[in-house]
Amino acid sequence: MEWVAYRGAPLYDEDGNVIGSIEEFFVETDDGPPVWAVVVNEADPATRSYVPMLDARRAEDGQGLQVSVDGDAVRDAPSTDSGDDLSGEQERQLYEHYGQNYPGGQTSEETSNEKRKPGLLQRLFGRDQR
Repeated sequence: MEWVAYRGAPLYDEDGNVIGSIEEFFVETDDGPPVWAVVVNEADPATRSYVPMLDARRAEDGQGLQVSVDGDAVRDAPSTDSGDDLSGEQERQLYEHYGQNYPGGQTSEETSNEKRKPGLLQRLFGRDQR
């Protein structure tokens, strides 16, 4: 799938409701698929939500993507302001919030004083254009 083609497209929750528009994708490994979408929130365009790409598929409208995540879960998850990056703690909290294992098996409580692991989540932008 050409992930970069979906930048700016809508991202839909499991019920088909718009979460927001896709700004960026993040990967865990250089050769892996996107594991997170960064979404500009419809209600607050200055805020960015991070949505796991669980069972991501082309939406019925053919314009966006749909994920198997509840919209309320997205609204309750840690988010950032436009231009800000996730801290290591926020990254771990995201995995926990969505019930996913954080790579390396550590929880946010075990690593609260540890600095972010370099390169754990990397921006996808440009990767598809090789």
